[in-house]
Amino acid sequence: MTSAVSPPQIAGIVLAGGESRRMGTDKAGIEYLGQTFLERAQALLRDVGCDPVRVSGRPGLACGIEDSQPGQGPAQAVLDSMRVIPKACAGALFIPVDMPLLTADDLEPLLAGQHASAWRDHPLPVFIPATSLLPSREGVRSVKYLLSCLDMHWFDLPQNRHPRFRNFNTEADLRTLE
Repeated sequence: MTSAVSPPQIAGIVLAGGESRRMGTDKAGIEYLGQTFLERAQALLRDVGCDPVRVSGRPGLACGIEDSQPGQGPAQAVLDSMRVIPKACAGALFIPVDMPLLTADDLEPLLAGQHASAWRDHPLPVFIPATSLLPSREGVRSVKYLLSCLDMHWFDLPQNRHPRFRNFNTEADLRTLE
């Protein structure tokens, strides 16, 4: 008798710790198509099978992760998150809260291998295996630099997907969503 083997558990992490200065309001709470950006990001991670789904930079939420160095950017938040994912997890998939156009088709290829994976020219979203040898915090100031320290697999992004990888940082950006 054979038993079904469950796929490895992947943590989903929404990077939502920014101050939203250019937007002038908290990006996580912006509504689009009946959901906040944060709700959309969490639902998307669940849709691709992530469990647990956590929110970096939001320690007040039950699923929140505290930034050990608030205001130091998403690279430090990634390092903080990798240190708190459950041991049962094979890795973590990170998405920014301000990319509401991402789809499951954009994330699923990142989960297919055993290497850290992202789309070429787009450091986020990114999958990082739990076994990755992470750099020390000192000198890590950008996600691009952090990823340069990992054994990365870079996918080529089809041209028709480029618009979905856009960050919405200002009110002018939001007007293009309507």
